[in-house]
Amino acid sequence: MNTYRIPIFFEPFEKQKKAARLLHLLAGFLMIANAWGEFKTPTPGLFFVVIQIAAALLIILYAFVGKKWIADQSRSNGIFRLIGAAVLFYAAWHFLQLNEGMRAVLQFFAGGGLLFLFFTERKIFSTCHVIIDEKGVHTPDNLKQRLIEWKNIDNMIVKNDFVSINTVQNQFIQYETGAVLSELQMDEMNAFCRERFTKSKNP
Repeated sequence: MNTYRIPIFFEPFEKQKKAARLLHLLAGFLMIANAWGEFKTPTPGLFFVVIQIAAALLIILYAFVGKKWIADQSRSNGIFRLIGAAVLFYAAWHFLQLNEGMRAVLQFFAGGGLLFLFFTERKIFSTCHVIIDEKGVHTPDNLKQRLIEWKNIDNMIVKNDFVSINTVQNQFIQYETGAVLSELQMDEMNAFCRERFTKSKNP
């Protein structure tokens, strides 16, 4: 069975990557606030303060320069999410020992949020593809890939810079390609697509 995979830039994922950086910064600033609040107490726990500040500095540094220093953003982003979650869960436990329930709850929910992001952000840092096969065209979506069956495609063109899809419902979908395609590849894919959506209309 013929299957073609075209790397693309998926705009919603690009926006989520920018949001991921902001969330790293917020987690880091929360840890600094934890350390500052602890340091102002009559008997501050120095180990707690050091852990919060060290983790905060690492996470904030990653938010600013991690993209330049580390190529595998999917893996590194997940590691820093886990570090952030662990430090905030530790802060929740620490504040519970001090009978500061509200602060403990805040840390717990913040750590839980980072743990949730650890699982949900994996997809946005992986390469997105438009996949063309016998069933139709598989396009990326936030949760799972969306299948557009050939019977629902009115026209489709693969170019070196864009993949364009017109549906029978007059919906126009376009993606910017993330790799240079050769003339041979484009001709082969366009011929395959033409054959499939034409055949679906004239079985």
